[in-house]
Amino acid sequence: MKKIAALFLPIAIVLSMNVLLLGWASSTGGGSIQQVVTRFSILVFALILITGLIPAFIRPQPNHTLVASFSIFFAFFLLIPFELSDLPVLHPGKPLFYFLDTYLILRLTHASILLPMALHVSVRFPRATDTPAKQILSAYIFSAILFLAFLFSEVAWQRLATLGLSFLWFTFVIVFFLKNLLVVARDTNPENLLDAQRARVVVFSMLLAEIPLWLRPLTLALGLDIFSYNLLLVFQLFIPIGISYAILRHDLFGIDRVLRRTLAYGAVSLLLLTLYLALTSSISSLFADSLTSRPLAPVISIFVAALLLEPTRKLIQTWLDKFLYPDRLKFESAVKSMQYLLSRANRREEIIHLLNDVFPNQIGAEWGALKLFPEPDVPPPHVAPAWNTRLIAGSVSVGGYWLGSRRAGPVYDADEVNRLNALAGQAALALAYANAYESLYELNRDLESRVKEQTERALADEKSIAAYEERQRIARDLHDSVTQQMFGMHLMARGLKTSAPDSFKGKLAELEELAGSTLKEMRLMLDQLRNAVGEANVDFAESVRGECEAFSRRSGPEGGALLSIELEMPREIILPKQIADEALWVLREALQNVTKHSGGRTARVEVKRDARLHVKVRDDGNGFDPHAIPVGHYGLRGMRERIFALGGELIVESEIGSGTILSFMLPIPMVVE
Repeated sequence: MKKIAALFLPIAIVLSMNVLLLGWASSTGGGSIQQVVTRFSILVFALILITGLIPAFIRPQPNHTLVASFSIFFAFFLLIPFELSDLPVLHPGKPLFYFLDTYLILRLTHASILLPMALHVSVRFPRATDTPAKQILSAYIFSAILFLAFLFSEVAWQRLATLGLSFLWFTFVIVFFLKNLLVVARDTNPENLLDAQRARVVVFSMLLAEIPLWLRPLTLALGLDIFSYNLLLVFQLFIPIGISYAILRHDLFGIDRVLRRTLAYGAVSLLLLTLYLALTSSISSLFADSLTSRPLAPVISIFVAALLLEPTRKLIQTWLDKFLYPDRLKFESAVKSMQYLLSRANRREEIIHLLNDVFPNQIGAEWGALKLFPEPDVPPPHVAPAWNTRLIAGSVSVGGYWLGSRRAGPVYDADEVNRLNALAGQAALALAYANAYESLYELNRDLESRVKEQTERALADEKSIAAYEERQRIARDLHDSVTQQMFGMHLMARGLKTSAPDSFKGKLAELEELAGSTLKEMRLMLDQLRNAVGEANVDFAESVRGECEAFSRRSGPEGGALLSIELEMPREIILPKQIADEALWVLREALQNVTKHSGGRTARVEVKRDARLHVKVRDDGNGFDPHAIPVGHYGLRGMRERIFALGGELIVESEIGSGTILSFMLPIPMVVE
């Protein structure tokens, strides 16, 4: 209520002040108002006054209050005619106001107020600018000082100077006013299209009205009577005509629908009332002649007229709603469509898109914003929502929803607010369902992943058991066949050595030793086969030491150890069994290559572990060219393939006559030591 009073109080003050000033001018010797005004000036006065007051009363806003105040001053400024013959005879030595008629002083007062007020209107309407209030206040002060200086001027040069400054000030105000309108009219931004269309209409009507108003004081100062006052008033009619066209065509002030609906409903209501009275009168006269009881005729006629009028009223009401309330029908259609879409939506992203983009566009709202928990339950910054509500499903708040104003202008009425609240309740339930659906979907997907993981683990276990059984079978076969035969060969060599000639005893001793070492390796292999399953991690260091000892115990062709190995390695290296087996195979193959191809009898093996396993085998043999490996030798290729299969790297460094360095690295997954 205070806000409405604050908007209407300035209008009441301005209107009262102008009425009092007009009464003062009339009572101080200027003649009665009836004598000085004309019918045409009263008509122009009324049109401009009504054009300015209607927006302020239908849609109260600060800008509309400012426009209404300006129209009041402008209407009273045009009310009193002024011709060339009304110019006073001036004499030096006394202030100018001694020679001026009170009505002329009143017109000058209006002009001094209208000029800064025109600047004030231009920086606030139709689009507000960032002009500070201090500059607007300075315009009012400058205009008041110039007005007082003109009234109190005593000599000709003072009067001419103040008159010239006043005309320049008037020119500046008109140019500034039209320039601001042109800036809005030339705006090509699609979002400001409606403002641009309104500004074009207003600037055209203002040009037609203000150019004669600017030329007339210039012609009067030169003693020319080119523009009569009535002709000037004719041009001022372009202002209410242009404003009315902008209201009806481009919804200026946002009152187009209000005016059209008020006039249409008033005319239709009057038509229906006339039709009802006509029907009642006709039916009454018809039944009065046919009924024996005349008092029953009015009752029956009213009843029949009401029955006939109700379908007619509904038909006209439907037609009026379609013609005058297209936005309401559009709103109802959009709400029904959104209810259907929300009933079928089951994803949060889809519901957010419907409420943020689809629904605001369907009802013509400028924007829509949905904020879901845990986002802050506040509207977007720098915008003013026209409607908002909280989305509550059961007793749980899931977020908030805001809608901006409709581009067409009308606010959301009580019925539309109720529909929006119902739609918000459905949206909250849809969001709660979507949350539950997505949670169930995630749970189902997690369950599928776990089932798949368990299935793969079961299959891996089954394969591991099958591999274990196969290894056991191979171990049994080797034990029953190869191991027994190797043991028999070892015993045969020992038996022959005791009875053989001395020249063969050395060879038989070597054969016995070779058979014994081979038998030990076979038993070691059998142990590895039998213990392959059930051990996730093994001690790689122990396996390396056993392998090196096996090579050291074997005799070379010239006597002595087959291979003397210097070992540098931690006491314990726990590795996954698969990596340990592959690394041991590569190491064994490298040591065998040393004994077969290098010609040397010493080697150095270095093993260390960090994030990866590092193994290096160095010999003092003849060396070779790694890029010229003879055809049919696949040892290095096999080693490289095994290392690469585990994601590792194998490097061979060798030159003829300089020995060989073979090193490889294997990544180690996390193991429990």
